[in-house]
Amino acid sequence: MGYRSDVDGLRAIAVVSVLLFHYGVPIRGGFTGVDVFFVISGFLITQVLAAEMAVDTFSIVGFYDRRMRRILPALLTMLGASLLAGKVLLLPGEYASLATSAAAAAFGVSNFFFLSHTGYFDQVADLMPLLHTWSLAVEEQYYLVWPLLLYVLAKGRSQPVVATVLAVLVVAVCAASIVYFRVIPKGAFYMAPPRSWELAIGALLVFLPPMNRVAGEIAALAGLILIGIGFTISPAKFPGEFALYPCIGAALVIWPRSTKTTSSEVLGVLAPIGLISYSLYLWHWPIWVFYRTYINGAAPSTTEAIGLAIVSLLAAVLSYFYVEKPFRRRRWKPLHTVGVGTAAMLAMLAAGISITTANGLPQRLPAEAQSMRSLAVMWDWPCKLEPVDGFGPYCVFGAPWDTAKHKSMIWGDSHAEHIAPIIEAVSRDPDRSFLVFAGCPAVLGDGNFIISIGTPDYPQRCESIHTRAIKLLQDPAIDQLILVSSWLELPDRIGNGDNLYGIKAMHDALIKLIRETSIPGRSFVLIGGEPQVPLPVIECAHATIAKLWRAPCEAEISSTDAQTILQRSAVIDDMMTEVARTQPNIDTIFPARALCREDACDTWLDGEFLYRDPSHIRRNLKPQTRRDFAAKIGLTQVLVAR
Repeated sequence: MGYRSDVDGLRAIAVVSVLLFHYGVPIRGGFTGVDVFFVISGFLITQVLAAEMAVDTFSIVGFYDRRMRRILPALLTMLGASLLAGKVLLLPGEYASLATSAAAAAFGVSNFFFLSHTGYFDQVADLMPLLHTWSLAVEEQYYLVWPLLLYVLAKGRSQPVVATVLAVLVVAVCAASIVYFRVIPKGAFYMAPPRSWELAIGALLVFLPPMNRVAGEIAALAGLILIGIGFTISPAKFPGEFALYPCIGAALVIWPRSTKTTSSEVLGVLAPIGLISYSLYLWHWPIWVFYRTYINGAAPSTTEAIGLAIVSLLAAVLSYFYVEKPFRRRRWKPLHTVGVGTAAMLAMLAAGISITTANGLPQRLPAEAQSMRSLAVMWDWPCKLEPVDGFGPYCVFGAPWDTAKHKSMIWGDSHAEHIAPIIEAVSRDPDRSFLVFAGCPAVLGDGNFIISIGTPDYPQRCESIHTRAIKLLQDPAIDQLILVSSWLELPDRIGNGDNLYGIKAMHDALIKLIRETSIPGRSFVLIGGEPQVPLPVIECAHATIAKLWRAPCEAEISSTDAQTILQRSAVIDDMMTEVARTQPNIDTIFPARALCREDACDTWLDGEFLYRDPSHIRRNLKPQTRRDFAAKIGLTQVLVAR
């Protein structure tokens, strides 16, 4: 069959839905446009392969010649431009991550990179310029296998037989994918095998008989409705069985194979956007992310978002006419194309590896920015790791744990890790050893409580951590228990939006922990949360120190944000004060109260920016800065008094 404008129209719907979703338009399931793309791709590629196999002209080299001319030029152009933009916009750690993902994207394996680094809907993913290349990787991995598999499947068999086998495969793999999603949701999202049924459902359409016009009208309309339903799907439920909506919807639109249905005529109007859909998909996300980076992580305004959409369209048009079309029309010998394409991929790999191994080119930055060149560097703090009573190893500082006369346990989540260097800087007792026991919030609650404050593996992980903590605390030499966690984040998560319930649950859980771990002579220190700094303030401070190319910004917390922080922290502070009032031997420290006033919060001290990310203090602060920070929040006084 010849050119189908309705399929390009369907492509237009798919790419626009993804763009709108990424650009902040409230289309909850706009990301399902990628699933529509998978079905379209499976149909179009298989249609060409089946036609060649039918007349015995299929060539695996010819297939990869077409794939390389179709995919690589525009992709490598976008990757190269992204590396250039990253050099002036990103800190070394971010730039190294970008370079690694660019190398992975060039070889069609970026889905593995993002699987190991982030979930697609995680907040950190919002500033990853090449996140969208995961779907291209899924397709390329599928097409490493599919041509030969189709050849074996279709050779010498009738279309009904091929269709039957494909239908069984689609159902089986879809069912397995739904089960896999319940076990490893990130893997089900990013990996090619759980997604393969979506491309295979498009392939199946090639071997099904065409519909008559009436059936085609009904099928296409039903398909568009299902695609629309897909746009309402919550990310938390995807892919799983909810991927059936966009995939079956796309299949029903394509299946009629008629360009004369009402739906196909309407879709045909959108064909020009569909023609540039690949380039638009490639460019829209890095343009958005790099602009957000330029404005220091802030969310673009509506006007800015419209402007970015226009820029993306212009970039897509230029890419289509000056990169995509010329290379698609170029008639090299297939082996020549494969050779040149492989060389270009290797060049991108070399660029990515060189930037990554150079740690993101930190020499770009002034000397004062070296200590902030990456999240890993800002978290770096030397601490001896050693086993403790058969558990561990754990971070231990101060006197050796086994021989110390006095012992302190710092128990909490990642906040226990960031407070440890500050405690170490002001601890004056040469006979005291400190154990950092991090991994879960320092509260004891029931199973539902644990589930509500973390990921699905929290129940088992936290139960194990809490059991070990309680066992370690049977040691009477541990005469001080320091409790610190991300308290400000917990009430809403515990109460599923009911803050009052969350506060009450936290109060009861803290009381339970203190009562279960109290022994004669043991004191407790409750350390409240530090101010949570808005991401644009963090980005601004880091970029200002590094002298990166960014928009003018304010590296301080505004009076409005300061008042919000004080109001939120006051609820936690009051709860902790009540706990200390009803239980003996408890000192309380309230960092937010100490660092914030009505008009501002301190984010700098002794010329150093304090924060690694919105909720964590840097662990690589200079010793004097750590001592001054401890004194400012009242920690020094408590430790010295004990």
